[in-house]
Amino acid sequence: MTFVEFINQKLETIKFSNKTKILIFIILSGTMTIGFLMFVSIFALKYDYETLFQKHTQPQVDLEEIKDNYRVNIAETLRDIKERQISNDDAIEVIYLAQQIIHKQWNSYQFATNRQIGGLPYLASRWLSLFLVMPDIPEKTIFQKGIVDKISVKMQSIDSKINTMLELLKYSKTEQASFLIDDIMLEANSLNIYLSSLITTHLKQAITEKQVNDSLFQTSTIMLILLIGMIFFFITMVLFIIINHFKNLHNYLEENILIKTKELRDLNDSLELRIKREVENSRKKDNIMFQQARLASLGEMLQNIAHQWRQPLGSLMMIIQSFESKFLAGKLDEPFIASRVKDAQLLSSNMSDTLEDFRTFFNPNKSKKAFRIKEVIQKAVDLSKYQLEREEITLALFIKDDLEVFGFKNELIHVLLNLIGNSKDILASKSEQMDKIIHIIAKQNEERIFINVIDNGGGIKSDIIPKVFDPYFTTKHKSVGTGIGLYMSKQMVEKHMHGKITCKNIRHKLSTKFLWACTMFTIEIPKNYINTNEGDDDEQAQF
Repeated sequence: MTFVEFINQKLETIKFSNKTKILIFIILSGTMTIGFLMFVSIFALKYDYETLFQKHTQPQVDLEEIKDNYRVNIAETLRDIKERQISNDDAIEVIYLAQQIIHKQWNSYQFATNRQIGGLPYLASRWLSLFLVMPDIPEKTIFQKGIVDKISVKMQSIDSKINTMLELLKYSKTEQASFLIDDIMLEANSLNIYLSSLITTHLKQAITEKQVNDSLFQTSTIMLILLIGMIFFFITMVLFIIINHFKNLHNYLEENILIKTKELRDLNDSLELRIKREVENSRKKDNIMFQQARLASLGEMLQNIAHQWRQPLGSLMMIIQSFESKFLAGKLDEPFIASRVKDAQLLSSNMSDTLEDFRTFFNPNKSKKAFRIKEVIQKAVDLSKYQLEREEITLALFIKDDLEVFGFKNELIHVLLNLIGNSKDILASKSEQMDKIIHIIAKQNEERIFINVIDNGGGIKSDIIPKVFDPYFTTKHKSVGTGIGLYMSKQMVEKHMHGKITCKNIRHKLSTKFLWACTMFTIEIPKNYINTNEGDDDEQAQF
């Protein structure tokens, strides 16, 4: 097994997301390594400059200035004193100033030679020097320390003799001071020799360290090139392996896609038939539910018909009995017969109108036509009148304009009857002392008509509101409700009227002094919608 095959085998066991993370990690690691090496090289160069200029150049400058001060300011001034070319006061001032400058420069030199070049450049060069075979260069050689000690002793001796000479000059003892001048000049010349030797030592050390730095830079450059090459080689190899693996994965996925595509085609061949069957089953289910809703409404309508016919039938019986009583009394005459026949015709006409109202509600003819919203709402109110009066419920209608819409009139009546019936059932369970109120409010904007049905039955629980339009969901007893009224209302409003029906809890005074907890159903339908789906008419006919 080759190395590439071994890597491919290992990659098969790694997730795709982890492979991507590994690739990103390798690229970032290589980039960071290259950056680190460049960083080290740059600071190694900085270290070289700091070593040459701060550690050696500055001490050499300080030593040269010390030599110049001894040679020019002190030796020349002592010579002028001896030859009497300068006053004692001026000589004292010049020598005193020269001593201060010499001490300051000597302290600066000692600080510079004792100070380590710290920080990252020093550490970077130390790190690279691990790869070089070379002796460590001490900060100070033994020879340097010996010369520095001799210079310090010699400077103290010269300072002591200069101070003595200056005291003699202050008291104008020039002859005695001249003996010390020769001695001081001799020691100053000796000190300059030491300084020259120390400067030479620093120059040799600087040359040696320059050679070391050159070797250091050459080594770091070679290392940088080699490491960069290795990193790029390693990254290229890993990328090649991963790309090869991705190709294999792509081929594998392509084969799976072809298989799945074939399966999908086979599924699509039978999907149309399955969809058709499901649509038919759904339509049958809706038809059954609609018929159940119709039968429930039919029961309520029959109660209303019976109630509205009860009084006229009683009146007709009384008219028939009046004929019998008048006949037996011998008072049956033509005016009496005409009057009673007229009353009977009026009663029968009202009964016929009532029957016609309920008959047209269940008319199977579902053609769309223009109708007025106020007429539809009033028809729904009239059909519910008996039940509302029996439960002592007050229903008020609020509509400013006689709004007109194009659609299915009887279906909107059916929806309103469902909403009024639900409000009636809720209010019927409330206390008799409570005001039971239903408000129907119709309004419009430029495009839509809104019908709000509000009752003060206390509202609906928040966890029940999302379910009120679900089929067979009801909070009533099974003997009272089937749970399909609101579901069918939603179907009629959304599918047949292209509108929307919603429910929410509100607080409303309902034209009273109290603020009631209310339930509000809102029917929202377009003013003039055109049903472009011809299947809707067929579905309406089935309903």
